[in-house]
Amino acid sequence: MRVVLLSDDCAYDGLQLSTAFVDTHAAGGGDVLLGFEGEADVPPEHMVDLEDAEAGDGISSPRMAHFILEHRDLGLTAGVLAQRLFMRLMADWICRRAGAAIEVRGDDLFLRGRKLSVSIATPSPRGVLIHAAVNVHTEGTPLPTAGLSELRIPAREFLVAVGDAYHEEIESVRHAEKKVRPVL
Repeated sequence: MRVVLLSDDCAYDGLQLSTAFVDTHAAGGGDVLLGFEGEADVPPEHMVDLEDAEAGDGISSPRMAHFILEHRDLGLTAGVLAQRLFMRLMADWICRRAGAAIEVRGDDLFLRGRKLSVSIATPSPRGVLIHAAVNVHTEGTPLPTAGLSELRIPAREFLVAVGDAYHEEIESVRHAEKKVRPVL
């Protein structure tokens, strides 16, 4: 898995969850993790979570640390498992770094009952795409939220550390796949 961190801000409106966005910023194929910072303003019509879209819910945050992951050749069930592993790695890293108790509910992270993250996994023509993001700042969010800034965690440090942790985990999984023989 390649890890690519964008140096420029990139606003997220939901359309970035696409193979075209991945190809634009990380051409060359294979599994990729893209990390970037920017605001989030996802209208309901761009939501891939059908329950949220039907409820008319969008996503809005003045600044988030975003990840877009592409796992090629994975089905949606395996993609959701990868998404949940990724969110747990995020929670573990924040807990170690800030000493904060992060609650994991499914694919969402909470700090003292306030939502810290957004996340979705969806099928793509090549496998699975995952968007996972953590609030950096929370002013003007439509519900009670928490952010990295209140934990005194710089967004770039978070992007680098979590990207590296996931990369190491995936490499460990690949190694585990290769060291076993099949049984009947």
